[in-house]
Amino acid sequence: MAKISAEEPCPCTSGRLFKDCHGPRVKQPPPVTSHVSLRPIPAPLPDTRSVFERLGEGTLFLQGFATGLSFDCGKCSAPLMQGMEIGQVGNLVLRCNACGTYNETDDPGPPP
Repeated sequence: MAKISAEEPCPCTSGRLFKDCHGPRVKQPPPVTSHVSLRPIPAPLPDTRSVFERLGEGTLFLQGFATGLSFDCGKCSAPLMQGMEIGQVGNLVLRCNACGTYNETDDPGPPP
């Protein structure tokens, strides 16, 4: 998701700066307080699972606002999901943009 600078015109076309219009209404994610490693898996066979791959820069697939948890790649610890609750997202395969590892999002258990 593209980030809007506080000094840019607000996308609502009000003519005001974002910081003076909709900026204060934007909910900020909580700071990361705990890390959970996702389980690395072998590359799924073709046509057996949907694999999410991030195009472009960055490694984050999903950003929630419920918790301070970061669900990280099980090989390189790059953040793949943040702000989600344990068990909120399951049965996905996320291919890490940093190292190429396939990660399973099934419930990893309680945070450390």
